[in-house]
Amino acid sequence: MKQRSGSLLRRPSVAQRGNEVKFKEELSSAAKRNNSRIVLALDLEDSNPEELAKRSQKVLESVKDYVCALKLNRQLILTLGLRGVADTVLKLANEYSLPAIMDAKLNDVGHTNGFMARAYFDLGFDAIIASPVVGWENGLDIVFETARTRDKAIILLTYMSNPGAEAFYSLPVLQPTGTKKPVFEIFTDLALKWKAHGLIVGATKPAIISRVRELAGSGLPIFSPGVGAQGGDPRMAMAAGSTYLIVGRSIYGASDCKEAADRIRREIAK
Repeated sequence: MKQRSGSLLRRPSVAQRGNEVKFKEELSSAAKRNNSRIVLALDLEDSNPEELAKRSQKVLESVKDYVCALKLNRQLILTLGLRGVADTVLKLANEYSLPAIMDAKLNDVGHTNGFMARAYFDLGFDAIIASPVVGWENGLDIVFETARTRDKAIILLTYMSNPGAEAFYSLPVLQPTGTKKPVFEIFTDLALKWKAHGLIVGATKPAIISRVRELAGSGLPIFSPGVGAQGGDPRMAMAAGSTYLIVGRSIYGASDCKEAADRIRREIAK
Protein backbone atom coordinates (compact mmCIF):
# COMPACT_ATOMS: atom_id res chain seq x y z
CA MET A 1 0.00 0.00 0.00
CA LYS A 2 1.40 3.39 -0.91
CA GLN A 3 1.97 5.99 1.76
CA ARG A 4 0.53 9.48 1.45
CA SER A 5 2.26 12.30 3.21
CA GLY A 6 2.78 15.99 2.88
CA SER A 7 6.24 15.81 4.44
CA LEU A 8 9.29 16.50 2.31
CA LEU A 9 10.82 13.05 1.93
CA ARG A 10 14.26 12.50 0.45
CA ARG A 11 13.49 11.35 -3.08
CA PRO A 12 14.54 12.33 -6.62
CA SER A 13 13.28 15.72 -7.75
CA VAL A 14 11.48 16.31 -11.03
CA ALA A 15 14.60 18.04 -12.31
CA GLN A 16 16.65 14.91 -11.60
CA ARG A 17 14.19 12.54 -13.26
CA GLY A 18 13.04 14.69 -16.16
CA ASN A 19 9.27 14.95 -16.23
CA GLU A 20 8.65 11.71 -14.33
CA VAL A 21 6.82 11.86 -11.01
CA LYS A 22 5.36 9.23 -8.71
CA PHE A 23 1.84 10.00 -9.97
CA LYS A 24 2.62 8.85 -13.50
CA GLU A 25 4.18 5.63 -12.24
CA GLU A 26 1.26 4.84 -9.91
CA LEU A 27 -1.30 5.66 -12.60
CA SER A 28 0.39 3.41 -15.12
CA SER A 29 0.67 0.63 -12.54
CA ALA A 30 -3.04 0.84 -11.65
CA ALA A 31 -4.01 0.90 -15.33
CA LYS A 32 -2.07 -2.30 -15.96
CA ARG A 33 -3.25 -4.00 -12.77
CA ASN A 34 -6.94 -3.33 -13.48
CA ASN A 35 -6.63 -3.40 -17.28
CA SER A 36 -8.40 -0.03 -17.27
CA ARG A 37 -7.93 3.48 -18.61
CA ILE A 38 -10.88 4.87 -16.65
CA VAL A 39 -10.46 7.69 -14.12
CA LEU A 40 -13.51 7.73 -11.86
CA ALA A 41 -14.97 11.24 -11.45
CA LEU A 42 -16.63 10.82 -8.06
CA ASP A 43 -18.78 13.95 -8.04
CA LEU A 44 -21.89 12.82 -6.20
CA GLU A 45 -24.16 15.46 -4.67
CA ASP A 46 -26.07 15.19 -1.38
CA SER A 47 -26.87 17.80 1.25
CA ASN A 48 -26.39 15.18 3.97
CA PRO A 49 -22.63 14.78 4.59
CA GLU A 50 -22.95 11.34 6.19
CA GLU A 51 -25.05 9.98 3.34
CA LEU A 52 -22.75 11.52 0.77
CA ALA A 53 -19.69 9.93 2.37
CA LYS A 54 -21.38 6.53 2.50
CA ARG A 55 -22.57 6.69 -1.11
CA SER A 56 -19.18 7.84 -2.35
CA GLN A 57 -17.35 5.08 -0.50
CA LYS A 58 -19.82 2.49 -1.77
CA VAL A 59 -19.32 3.54 -5.40
CA LEU A 60 -15.53 3.55 -5.05
CA GLU A 61 -15.54 0.16 -3.35
CA SER A 62 -17.68 -1.34 -6.10
CA VAL A 63 -15.52 -0.14 -9.02
CA LYS A 64 -12.03 -0.21 -7.48
CA ASP A 65 -10.96 -3.07 -9.75
CA TYR A 66 -12.31 -1.41 -12.91
CA VAL A 67 -10.67 2.04 -12.75
CA CYS A 68 -7.11 3.32 -12.58
CA ALA A 69 -7.53 6.58 -10.64
CA LEU A 70 -9.93 8.81 -8.76
CA LYS A 71 -10.82 12.43 -9.62
CA LEU A 72 -12.71 14.74 -7.32
CA ASN A 73 -14.27 18.09 -8.11
CA ARG A 74 -15.75 20.44 -5.51
CA GLN A 75 -18.98 18.52 -4.81
CA LEU A 76 -17.42 16.36 -2.09
CA ILE A 77 -14.99 19.02 -0.87
CA LEU A 78 -17.71 21.61 -0.21
CA THR A 79 -20.04 19.16 1.54
CA LEU A 80 -17.61 16.94 3.46
CA GLY A 81 -14.81 19.43 3.98
CA LEU A 82 -11.13 18.73 3.42
CA ARG A 83 -10.73 16.47 6.42
CA GLY A 84 -13.96 14.64 5.66
CA VAL A 85 -12.77 13.86 2.15
CA ALA A 86 -9.38 12.73 3.44
CA ASP A 87 -10.92 10.40 6.00
CA THR A 88 -13.35 8.78 3.56
CA VAL A 89 -12.68 8.58 -0.18
CA LEU A 90 -8.98 9.52 -0.13
CA LYS A 91 -8.37 6.93 2.56
CA LEU A 92 -10.04 4.27 0.40
CA ALA A 93 -8.18 5.36 -2.72
CA ASN A 94 -4.95 4.99 -0.78
CA GLU A 95 -5.90 1.48 0.37
CA TYR A 96 -6.75 0.50 -3.20
CA SER A 97 -3.53 2.06 -4.59
CA LEU A 98 -5.51 4.39 -6.84
CA PRO A 99 -3.91 7.82 -7.39
CA ALA A 100 -6.18 10.79 -6.63
CA ILE A 101 -6.60 13.89 -8.78
CA MET A 102 -8.07 17.15 -7.47
CA ASP A 103 -10.01 18.97 -10.17
CA ALA A 104 -9.29 22.40 -8.70
CA LYS A 105 -8.86 24.17 -12.06
CA LEU A 106 -6.46 26.52 -10.27
CA ASN A 107 -6.77 29.94 -11.85
CA ASP A 108 -5.77 32.72 -9.46
CA VAL A 109 -2.80 34.83 -8.45
CA GLY A 110 0.32 33.03 -7.27
CA HIS A 111 -0.01 33.21 -3.49
CA THR A 112 -3.62 32.00 -3.62
CA ASN A 113 -2.79 29.22 -6.07
CA GLY A 114 0.13 28.21 -3.87
CA PHE A 115 -2.05 28.01 -0.78
CA MET A 116 -4.61 25.82 -2.53
CA ALA A 117 -1.95 23.58 -4.05
CA ARG A 118 -0.28 23.00 -0.68
CA ALA A 119 -3.63 22.27 0.97
CA TYR A 120 -4.67 19.69 -1.63
CA PHE A 121 -1.28 18.02 -1.89
CA ASP A 122 -0.80 17.82 1.88
CA LEU A 123 -4.28 16.35 2.20
CA GLY A 124 -3.23 13.43 0.00
CA PHE A 125 -3.99 14.31 -3.61
CA ASP A 126 -1.39 13.11 -6.09
CA ALA A 127 -2.19 15.58 -8.87
CA ILE A 128 -4.01 18.86 -9.39
CA ILE A 129 -5.73 20.21 -12.49
CA ALA A 130 -4.85 23.85 -13.19
CA SER A 131 -5.82 26.38 -15.86
CA PRO A 132 -2.96 27.88 -17.91
CA VAL A 133 -4.97 31.04 -18.63
CA VAL A 134 -3.52 32.69 -15.51
CA GLY A 135 0.00 32.47 -16.94
CA TRP A 136 3.33 31.58 -15.38
CA GLU A 137 4.81 34.48 -13.43
CA ASN A 138 2.96 34.91 -10.14
CA GLY A 139 0.34 32.54 -11.50
CA LEU A 140 1.23 28.86 -11.94
CA ASP A 141 4.96 29.13 -11.24
CA ILE A 142 4.41 28.55 -7.53
CA VAL A 143 2.01 25.67 -8.26
CA PHE A 144 4.62 23.81 -10.30
CA GLU A 145 7.27 24.52 -7.67
CA THR A 146 4.97 23.22 -4.93
CA ALA A 147 4.33 20.07 -6.97
CA ARG A 148 8.05 19.60 -7.58
CA THR A 149 8.98 19.75 -3.90
CA ARG A 150 6.27 17.19 -3.06
CA ASP A 151 6.85 14.89 -6.06
CA LYS A 152 3.31 15.58 -7.27
CA ALA A 153 1.80 16.25 -10.70
CA ILE A 154 0.13 19.14 -12.52
CA ILE A 155 -2.41 18.50 -15.27
CA LEU A 156 -3.29 21.49 -17.45
CA LEU A 157 -6.81 22.26 -18.63
CA THR A 158 -6.49 22.48 -22.41
CA TYR A 159 -10.01 22.06 -23.82
CA MET A 160 -13.17 21.52 -21.75
CA SER A 161 -15.89 19.04 -22.67
CA ASN A 162 -18.98 21.29 -22.55
CA PRO A 163 -20.44 22.69 -25.82
CA GLY A 164 -19.80 26.29 -24.81
CA ALA A 165 -16.06 25.67 -24.49
CA GLU A 166 -15.52 26.09 -28.22
CA ALA A 167 -16.11 29.86 -28.07
CA PHE A 168 -12.94 30.32 -26.02
CA TYR A 169 -10.68 27.32 -26.50
CA SER A 170 -10.91 27.42 -30.31
CA LEU A 171 -10.59 31.21 -30.44
CA PRO A 172 -7.79 32.17 -32.89
CA VAL A 173 -5.13 34.38 -31.32
CA LEU A 174 -2.77 36.54 -33.33
CA GLN A 175 0.86 35.52 -32.78
CA PRO A 176 3.99 37.74 -32.99
CA THR A 177 4.79 36.04 -36.30
CA GLY A 178 1.54 37.38 -37.78
CA THR A 179 -0.14 33.97 -37.90
CA LYS A 180 -3.13 32.92 -35.81
CA LYS A 181 -3.24 29.99 -33.42
CA PRO A 182 -6.25 28.68 -31.44
CA VAL A 183 -6.14 28.99 -27.65
CA PHE A 184 -5.99 25.23 -27.10
CA GLU A 185 -2.84 24.96 -29.21
CA ILE A 186 -1.23 27.74 -27.20
CA PHE A 187 -2.14 25.90 -24.01
CA THR A 188 -0.61 22.71 -25.40
CA ASP A 189 2.60 24.58 -26.16
CA LEU A 190 2.65 25.95 -22.61
CA ALA A 191 2.16 22.47 -21.15
CA LEU A 192 5.28 21.31 -22.96
CA LYS A 193 7.22 24.42 -22.01
CA TRP A 194 6.24 24.23 -18.33
CA LYS A 195 6.75 20.45 -18.22
CA ALA A 196 3.20 19.60 -17.17
CA HIS A 197 2.37 15.97 -16.43
CA GLY A 198 -0.84 15.73 -18.43
CA LEU A 199 -3.51 17.58 -20.41
CA ILE A 200 -7.30 17.77 -20.12
CA VAL A 201 -9.09 17.59 -23.48
CA GLY A 202 -12.80 16.80 -23.67
CA ALA A 203 -13.82 13.43 -25.10
CA THR A 204 -16.58 15.30 -26.95
CA LYS A 205 -13.96 16.72 -29.33
CA PRO A 206 -12.08 13.84 -31.05
CA ALA A 207 -10.62 16.18 -33.69
CA ILE A 208 -9.18 18.42 -30.96
CA ILE A 209 -7.77 15.39 -29.15
CA SER A 210 -6.07 14.31 -32.35
CA ARG A 211 -4.56 17.76 -32.90
CA VAL A 212 -3.35 18.02 -29.29
CA ARG A 213 -1.78 14.56 -29.55
CA GLU A 214 -0.02 15.65 -32.72
CA LEU A 215 1.38 18.74 -30.98
CA ALA A 216 2.17 17.13 -27.63
CA GLY A 217 3.75 13.94 -28.92
CA SER A 218 3.26 10.48 -27.51
CA GLY A 219 4.74 11.00 -24.06
CA LEU A 220 2.26 13.43 -22.49
CA PRO A 221 -0.95 11.80 -21.18
CA ILE A 222 -4.28 13.20 -22.33
CA PHE A 223 -7.16 12.90 -19.85
CA SER A 224 -10.58 13.18 -21.49
CA PRO A 225 -13.79 13.95 -19.56
CA GLY A 226 -17.27 14.04 -21.07
CA VAL A 227 -17.83 10.34 -21.81
CA GLY A 228 -21.45 9.21 -21.71
CA ALA A 229 -23.53 11.90 -20.03
CA GLN A 230 -22.04 14.69 -22.18
CA GLY A 231 -22.06 12.60 -25.34
CA GLY A 232 -18.40 11.69 -25.64
CA ASP A 233 -17.71 8.33 -27.30
CA PRO A 234 -15.01 6.38 -25.41
CA ARG A 235 -13.72 4.45 -28.42
CA MET A 236 -13.53 7.56 -30.60
CA ALA A 237 -11.68 9.48 -27.90
CA MET A 238 -9.13 6.71 -27.41
CA ALA A 239 -8.67 6.31 -31.15
CA ALA A 240 -8.06 10.05 -31.45
CA GLY A 241 -5.25 9.93 -28.91
CA SER A 242 -6.65 10.06 -25.37
CA THR A 243 -4.65 8.15 -22.77
CA TYR A 244 -7.25 8.07 -20.01
CA LEU A 245 -11.00 8.69 -19.91
CA ILE A 246 -12.56 10.59 -17.00
CA VAL A 247 -16.01 9.10 -16.38
CA GLY A 248 -18.46 10.13 -13.68
CA ARG A 249 -22.24 10.12 -14.10
CA SER A 250 -22.25 7.17 -16.50
CA ILE A 251 -20.80 5.10 -13.66
CA TYR A 252 -22.04 6.50 -10.34
CA GLY A 253 -25.48 7.26 -11.81
CA ALA A 254 -25.99 3.70 -13.05
CA SER A 255 -28.11 1.16 -11.22
CA ASP A 256 -25.08 -1.15 -11.17
CA CYS A 257 -21.87 0.89 -10.94
CA LYS A 258 -19.61 -2.12 -11.31
CA GLU A 259 -21.36 -3.30 -14.46
CA ALA A 260 -21.27 0.19 -15.95
CA ALA A 261 -17.55 0.59 -15.28
CA ASP A 262 -16.79 -2.86 -16.68
CA ARG A 263 -18.86 -2.17 -19.80
CA ILE A 264 -16.95 1.05 -20.54
CA ARG A 265 -13.68 -0.72 -19.82
CA ARG A 266 -14.53 -3.49 -22.27
CA GLU A 267 -15.71 -0.96 -24.86
CA ILE A 268 -12.33 0.80 -24.69
CA ALA A 269 -10.55 -2.53 -25.04
CA LYS A 270 -12.29 -3.20 -28.36
